[in-house]
Amino acid sequence: MRNLFGYSRVLAVGDIHGMYGKLIKLMDKIRFDSEEDLLVFLGDYIDRGPDSVKCLQYVFDLQQKFPESVICLMGNHEVMMSSYFMKKRGSYHNLIDDYADSWLENGGFATLRQIDALPAKQKTELIEWTTNLPVKFRYQDFFFCHAGIDAEVPLEAQNDFEMLWKRHGWRERYKGAETIVVGHTPVQKLESWTGKGIPAPQFFPNRIIMCDTGVYMQGGRLSCVDVLSRKVWQA
Repeated sequence: MRNLFGYSRVLAVGDIHGMYGKLIKLMDKIRFDSEEDLLVFLGDYIDRGPDSVKCLQYVFDLQQKFPESVICLMGNHEVMMSSYFMKKRGSYHNLIDDYADSWLENGGFATLRQIDALPAKQKTELIEWTTNLPVKFRYQDFFFCHAGIDAEVPLEAQNDFEMLWKRHGWRERYKGAETIVVGHTPVQKLESWTGKGIPAPQFFPNRIIMCDTGVYMQGGRLSCVDVLSRKVWQA
């Protein structure tokens, strides 16, 4: 049952990066209930892994089926992909017009081949949806974005660039009241990572939750966190 404050679970899924098999295993484990749960995907559905378009199509279909309870955020890889296709059309967006040339260098070649193999209608639908994904989402005292924030700026005034690309220097300085939930930086790349054990989401005392556990890396996992209870599922 839902608690008095809304959803029974608020589930945040870290970067998927084309790892479709792990995505399906994770979804089987969490047993998402659209009537009880809020599910937030933190972006980077594509590139790195072998099945980018299958992952993108999966989250697209799920969000279309349950628009009130599934939130799909934009990651920096979706920015690069969208920028690439918009540049080909000769149109630009102030959020993404600088990243077209970066995509193919960061795992986009395989994703592009998969997208180009789609029927024209399906390809257009996925590209348009991806281009218009939101960069941030707030629920009660939780603030979700892909990468990070400017710790010196109020959350309502955050810059899109920071929320899509930020890695360093913000976690130590954040002192806000809301809990910040992000992906983007694999926990294996944190200074605190010892290289031992299974990589797991990190919960910092200043209300930051990092959900990217390096799904495409050697020994990496795809992780989901219930930000209310801090329960973790992995595949």
